[in-house]
Amino acid sequence: MPVTSSLYEEFRSAGRELRELLSLYESLSVSGAEWVPAEGSPPAVAVAGADSSRQHEVYRGVIIYAVQGHAMLMPPEGPGVWAEGASVGYIEVSEASRVGVRVAREALISSAAKTLEVSLLHRLAGGGGVDLLLLDGSYESFLGPILVFKGELRKASPRLAERIYGLWEDRLRMLDELHSKAGLAFISKSSGKLNLVKRGGVKVSHGDREYQVPDFIVVRRILSGVRPLKPGFLWCENPYMELGGWECELVERVAGLPCLYTLTYVLLHPAGKAYQLTVPGRLSREEVAELVGRIKRVSPDGYPYPLSAPHHSSKLHKNDLKTLVTLIAPELETGREQLEHVAAGPRPPSRERTLS
Repeated sequence: MPVTSSLYEEFRSAGRELRELLSLYESLSVSGAEWVPAEGSPPAVAVAGADSSRQHEVYRGVIIYAVQGHAMLMPPEGPGVWAEGASVGYIEVSEASRVGVRVAREALISSAAKTLEVSLLHRLAGGGGVDLLLLDGSYESFLGPILVFKGELRKASPRLAERIYGLWEDRLRMLDELHSKAGLAFISKSSGKLNLVKRGGVKVSHGDREYQVPDFIVVRRILSGVRPLKPGFLWCENPYMELGGWECELVERVAGLPCLYTLTYVLLHPAGKAYQLTVPGRLSREEVAELVGRIKRVSPDGYPYPLSAPHHSSKLHKNDLKTLVTLIAPELETGREQLEHVAAGPRPPSRERTLS
């Protein structure tokens, strides 16, 4: 069905305000941070990365989810080495509803996906011989999500909380072991956080007024002044972030992972996009430069190949999940089956007869 005139007009109205906001972003001044070009080319090292794809379906009574993951080891010479894995499970809707179905679903599936990715890297690199391990997401996100609502979830749904907590414990212990054998680097494609202006010592202003804006807006403004645009990284007054006290205590009970981490933003190709890079521990500017050089070496298209290859190869579609569910429980219903199988309904009346 074509887009209605009502929707079109709403977009036009919203677009005017949006353009004003984007215009403001383009006029902001930034201080307290600089762009450091990635100079030189460090020697090739063995780099591994992992990613996964997830799907879920809400049926009448249960939520069924599936996660499919791949990991790839890219040695300095020779063919790549692959590992694959999967995680499948279900949540009782009656149990999840106590904390909110969407919250419970995302907590469990996200934890299952991240734990699967770490386990695949552990399988590839657990015996050593790998220099750098890449994961899709931030360092802080891999230490969660149990950190955010562990207490609330435990009270409302103890059994579900135990499942998530078990995945979290396994993930942290494997990360701890990997951290002792190789470098860990976490790359995020998006982030809505304001770490640079709130904790990094960066100031953003327009005239006499200061603004609190997301990190990627800060990075975009800095890159707009870099000509010619070169791969490199952002270095701010305080690139060191830290988990909160109670969050750090939870991590330290399970693993020896550092609560402090280094935050920067990287550009790996002149025509590429900027990404967030977080690394456990306190890295100097020189150490960050060396790490960015290593990642750039395996990023010919501007994004690390050991992450992009598993991202594409692990792709799982909704219809794949539905087909698999019918093999084990064909009687399950979503309630949408009738709408999915009937012919398209009648068209709306002509515009002059449509009520606005």
